[in-house]
Amino acid sequence: MKIFWIFVLYTMLFPVYMTAQQPTEYNRRGDEAMARQDYRDARLFYGEGILQCDIYSITQLTTIWLVNEAMRTSMHNVMNRCLNCLQVKATENDTVAISKLIVYYEEGIGTPKSEELASYWVDRLRVIRQPVEIDRHFVETQPEQSKRRTTFFAGYSFSPLMPVGITVGGISNRIGWYGRFKTNASFQKSSYRFINGRPEVGEEVYLKPVRKKRSSFAATAGVVIQCTPWLYTSAGAGYGKYDLLYAYARLNDEEVEVEKIWFKNIDASYKGISAEIDVAVKWGAVYISAGCNTLSFKYVDLNAGVGVFF
Repeated sequence: MKIFWIFVLYTMLFPVYMTAQQPTEYNRRGDEAMARQDYRDARLFYGEGILQCDIYSITQLTTIWLVNEAMRTSMHNVMNRCLNCLQVKATENDTVAISKLIVYYEEGIGTPKSEELASYWVDRLRVIRQPVEIDRHFVETQPEQSKRRTTFFAGYSFSPLMPVGITVGGISNRIGWYGRFKTNASFQKSSYRFINGRPEVGEEVYLKPVRKKRSSFAATAGVVIQCTPWLYTSAGAGYGKYDLLYAYARLNDEEVEVEKIWFKNIDASYKGISAEIDVAVKWGAVYISAGCNTLSFKYVDLNAGVGVFF
C-alpha cells in the first residue's frame, strides 16, 4: 500500500516537475537561434523574457552584447530594460542579479560606466555572502566609511580670455570643492593711463602707437555637486583682473624712437569679483566641463576644461 501511494504521488507531480524544468518557449527559440549564430532573432526571442525579468533571457542578451559589438547600437533599449530588471532584483539581495549588475556598470551596458557603482555592488555582494554578524557591522560602519572616502580630480582649464589654467578639487559623498586659477600668461605692467581715448603722460611728448596687449588672471574656488554617477555641476567665485594695454613709441624731435611706454586703458579694464558656473560629464576617470564666467559683472566669457579623477 505504501508503494502504491508513492507511485500515485510521483505520477501526479512528475508532469509538473518536468514543466518547471523545461525552458519557456521564447528562451527555447532563442537558444535555437543562438546555436545557428542568428543573433538578431535570438535578441528578439530573449527580449520577450524581459517583460518577466527572466534572468536566463537577461544572461543570454548580455552574452550577445559582449560578443557581438556590431549589434550594440541596436541593443541599447533592450539592455537598458535588462539593467532596470537587475536593479530591482539587486535591491531584493538577489546575488545572481548583483553579480550581473556589477558587469553592467564595469562594461557600461545600458548605462555609462561607473566604477563607483560597480565597487558599491561588489561590496554589497561580499556582505550578503558573509555571516549576519558581519553584515550588521557593514550596515553600521558603511555610512561613515562612505563619508570619509574622497575622490580627487585635477585638470586643464581654458577660456578665450584666459587660455592657461588649472583646476584641482575633491568630492566626497556627492559634495565637494574645487580651486581654479586662470591667466593669459601676460603680466605686462603699465606706467601711464590711457583715458578718454588718449594717453596721459603729464608732459608734451611725441608718441606713436605700436601695439596693444591684454593682461588678465582670475583665482576662484567653489562647490562641486554630483548630480548623477556621470554628471557634475559646480559654482564658485573669487577675484579677477583684466587690463587692456597700449604700447606707444616715444619719439624725439627727429622722430626717432627713444623708448616704449605702456598705457592702461582705464575705460576698458576691470577688476573685482569673478564668478563662474560649470557642468562636467565623466567617462570612466576622465571628465570634460563647460560653462561661463564673469569678471566684475561687466565681462562675460566661456569656460571649458578637461581632467581626470584619481
